[in-house]
This record gives sequence, C-alpha cells and structure tokens, in this order.
Amino acid sequence: MDASTLARFLRRRFDRDHPYGFRLTLAGLVAVAAFSLFFFAVDSVMREADLDRLDAPVHDAVFEAVGPGREDLVWDVTWFGNHDTVTVLVWLLSAALLAIRRPMLAFRVAFASGIGGLLVAQLKLFFHRARPLDQVVPATGYSLPSGHAFASTVLYGMLAYLVWRLVRAPAVRWAAVAAAVVVAGAVGLSRIYLNVHYFTDVVAGWAMGAAWLSTVLAAVHVAEHGWTMRAQRRADGRRAG
Repeated sequence: MDASTLARFLRRRFDRDHPYGFRLTLAGLVAVAAFSLFFFAVDSVMREADLDRLDAPVHDAVFEAVGPGREDLVWDVTWFGNHDTVTVLVWLLSAALLAIRRPMLAFRVAFASGIGGLLVAQLKLFFHRARPLDQVVPATGYSLPSGHAFASTVLYGMLAYLVWRLVRAPAVRWAAVAAAVVVAGAVGLSRIYLNVHYFTDVVAGWAMGAAWLSTVLAAVHVAEHGWTMRAQRRADGRRAG
C-alpha cells in the first residue's frame, strides 16, 4: 500500500459523513481497547497476578471511602444494575422508540441488552469463579464477570448513544455521556463495597460491556447501511424499468 492509498484510507476512516467513516472507526477502537482490558483482567485472575493483586486493596479502599453502615445507600445504587431494573428499562425504552417510529434504535436497545445478558451468563459459567466470602448481602452464582457492571455499562451507554443520536445540543450530549459513566461506575463500585464481586470481576464487566456495546452498534450500523443501499438500488431499478 503506497502513501497516497494509505492517506485515502485514513481519510475515509475519519470522515464524519462517510457511512463507514468516523463513527465506525471510533466503535472499532473502543471495542479493541475494551476487549484488550477484558482479556487482561481475566488473565490476571487466571495467573493471580497484576490486577488480581488489587482485589483486596480496592475493596478496602472503597469500603473506607463510603464508610461502614452505608449498606442501604449502596443497595440503592446497585439497584440501577439489577436484572429486573434493567429489563424494565429496556422494555420501556424500546417501546418509547417504537412509539416515535425509530424501530432500528429500538432493535439496538433490545438486542444489546437481551443478547448481552445471555453472553455474560455464559461467561460466568465458563470462568466459574467463586464469589468473595463475607458478603454484605447474599449473592449466588459465579462472580466473573460482574453482571451488574456489564448490564449497567450496556444500558446506560446505550442511553448516552441515543441522546447523542437524537439531541443536537452539545451540552446535553456530553452530560448524557458523563451520566452514563457515573452510573455504570457507581454500580460497579457498589458491588465491590457489598463484597459480592472482586475488583477484577467489575473491571471485566465494565470492559466486556463496553466491548459488546461498541460491537453491536458497529454491526447494526453496517447492516442498516447495507439494507438501505440495497433498497435504494431496487428502487432505482424499478424507476429505470
């Protein structure tokens, strides 16, 4: 590949108007970075090295920062990542998008969270890591990755994406992104405080959630553009005939 060909390729990848330009490039970069972090966290657990060594210190730091006796407050925070909460919000959000005739956006929401839930369940079975002892609240099932961290990253990340797509005001867009980061971050930290997950479980949940969300958005974008182009060609063919 010569310099001019490479330059054209890069211009297309960062072209905001090209269907396979900046948005797809950004989603790909986020997915690669997030998948890398996920595998790093899992490798740390398997080898009992690197991030794994931070599990106990991070739990102690989170517990001290929030303070003892704050279980009710932390439980309220973790509620935002509960399965029932996420399920209801996904249904309501999908219904609202269908009501305003945005079926592809509704599909993104339902697919990302619905299939994502199945994905994280299979990952838990695959790694079968036991939960921490001395839990503040009882939790069953395997620990890696954190389902709450995953689900909140996907759902609230999707909400930020929808605001970015549907709202023009930059301040509102960036506020939505910041809110998504804060909520997903707080949900993950709440699981560490309650000692139902290790720090590495939560990092893996955040990372896989970001990777999955980016992959879904990129894949649906490519598929939607392909359908649009095929429909356009069929319409052009009918007019020409």
